[in-house]
Amino acid sequence: MVDPSVKIPLNVSSLVGMVFPLLAVYFVTAFLVIFPGTVVWRRSLLPFTLWFGLRVGACLDVSGGDPIKAQANQSHALFTFMIVMRCIVWAVYSDQVRPIPGTTADANVKRASLRAALQNACDLALGFRELSWQGPSKPRTLLQVPPSQQRLPFLRGRILSVILHLILGDALLFALQSFSPELSTPGGGSVFDPSFPASWRYLRSTTMTFLFGTLIYVTTRTVYDAFSVLAILILRQSPSQWPPLFFDPWKATSLTELWGDRWHHLNRSYMVALGAKPVSRIFGRAAGVLGAFTISGLMHDLGLRAVGRGSDFVAIFGFFFMMGVGVVMESTWRSMSGRLPSGLGGRLWILSWLGLWGNRAADAWLTRGAVASGLVPEPYRPFKLVWAFVTES
Repeated sequence: MVDPSVKIPLNVSSLVGMVFPLLAVYFVTAFLVIFPGTVVWRRSLLPFTLWFGLRVGACLDVSGGDPIKAQANQSHALFTFMIVMRCIVWAVYSDQVRPIPGTTADANVKRASLRAALQNACDLALGFRELSWQGPSKPRTLLQVPPSQQRLPFLRGRILSVILHLILGDALLFALQSFSPELSTPGGGSVFDPSFPASWRYLRSTTMTFLFGTLIYVTTRTVYDAFSVLAILILRQSPSQWPPLFFDPWKATSLTELWGDRWHHLNRSYMVALGAKPVSRIFGRAAGVLGAFTISGLMHDLGLRAVGRGSDFVAIFGFFFMMGVGVVMESTWRSMSGRLPSGLGGRLWILSWLGLWGNRAADAWLTRGAVASGLVPEPYRPFKLVWAFVTES
């Protein structure tokens, strides 16, 4: 039985008994799905994937027993959810995954060697956006990415990006923690301060909500850029396999553009395959959009529960579901007016919709210690050190 209340620390034993088996069935499934006639084997592995994924996602504690770092459990639970969902897709659909003509993966298929097959399996397993593989349509912004750079300029740019975003992330974390000392504790603090008049209370909470959303963007980009450096240095992958994760989300003028083109698409393939596609076939396109955002809401709710402090299902699931509702509303508007929201009006619409549903979601995260710590250990936080130097000099 799996008891989520009993956390198992990350050590050699849990790595061998929990993490490695999950990664093994994941990579084997990724290897099998690039070949025809392997659906029986993929479906045979799925129960093991589900079992190992449940154990790792619900029980593994990667915080080192430090309550202030418990949010690390949310990150690993989200990652676990993603790889399990991809294995479900590969087991449900009987066809193999085929490379896009002209890509490196396509060239590897033509080489027809074990080494080339292993490289393709690694590309598929590590490439959550499936850039070289046929499947759900790729975002418009991703198709407009300029030709990849040479390794050295690419590495210089990404390393600089990691450094700058680490500093920016720490500045955002510092700004959020300055609202209340409670936010720096494992128990966290609320974005709502009842001592303020209503207008100031919601101005404060909305400001904190957008700061927290920006922190999520910065942190996700930092981690992605760091992994891209490691993948190119260690796995000898090409810069073309690591295009930008985000495409200036602040430039979006509609929710459709924000979530469909400019935000990251790490979850796009399985959300389309398991949410949008089957639901839309039965109930229509609008329901399919809601199906995809339903999976997103469930994923983030389960991720927060992995912290060990419960969740607020209505706030977390509701935020993502209502993003889907907003996209459907835009589709209805486009059918009547012939276009999506745009310009200043579109940006105000996005900010209003995000703020309306984001306040409670941010509160759910922050009251569970989401900004108690960041990527950089406390004694070495760059912005905090600079701030201390400036204020004390």
